[in-house]
Amino acid sequence: LVFLTGPLFTFAQNTSFSFDFQPVAVNNFTGIQSGVTGADPQGNLLLMAGRIDGLHKRQPWATFLPAGANTEITVLNTTQNQVWTVGIESLPVPVQEQLLSTNLEFEQIGPWLYMVGGYGYSSTVADHTTYELLTVVRVDSLIKAVQDGTAITPWFRSVSDPGFAVTGGYLGHLGDVFYIAGGQRFEGRYNPMNHATFVQTYTNAIRRFTVSDNGTTIAATFLPEWNDVANLHRRDYNMAPQVFPDGTHGFTIFSGVFQQLVDLPYLNCVDFDAN
Repeated sequence: LVFLTGPLFTFAQNTSFSFDFQPVAVNNFTGIQSGVTGADPQGNLLLMAGRIDGLHKRQPWATFLPAGANTEITVLNTTQNQVWTVGIESLPVPVQEQLLSTNLEFEQIGPWLYMVGGYGYSSTVADHTTYELLTVVRVDSLIKAVQDGTAITPWFRSVSDPGFAVTGGYLGHLGDVFYIAGGQRFEGRYNPMNHATFVQTYTNAIRRFTVSDNGTTIAATFLPEWNDVANLHRRDYNMAPQVFPDGTHGFTIFSGVFQQLVDLPYLNCVDFDAN
């Protein structure tokens, strides 16, 4: 684990600042790549999905194997140097399969963690796929259930829609609206040689939706998406919340891959807000 420390959020224009990284080793935790994270007010970290075999292999026959998927929900407390884990086999099959995927989009709002999409092997379709699922998790309750060894199923709810089938993008939230920025839908077996084992479709868009929640079930309503092939045909980047010079809140997308006319990352940023 690497923690970011320092006065990151107190700087103004022309004010210098600094930060440093502090590695923290947690006993019996071996790491997760491209997973999902959440946290509770007590400082416990929640980790799900992603890979336990690191970055995907380059050989087509060895990449994104089911054996390398993360099959556990992990809770870490770095202050106490403790780790708790539980398997995901008690969850409904669609949620199980989504949690076996990598590069989901996710965002925590208060105690609720929203997870979208992800790419991985599905036993249901007998192939690799991008999941059409939004899953919502009650973070503090799930953390306590993992620590106490009680049922985890009550703290998961999900809803399916093709609009959620995105991997390698980012999920943001402003007001009542969620934004799935960029990313792609990837169906079939990845290979770096571009052999005909997959279909890759970039969203070229920012997809917008709202969520309604009656305490038992959730529902999602998609709004018209924003399309921009020139700037949003990208994936596997970083996105950060911003306050722009006029005080407007929004997001900035940094870099991403790949440029359409040359095999290089993007060298420009993309800013967007609620308008």
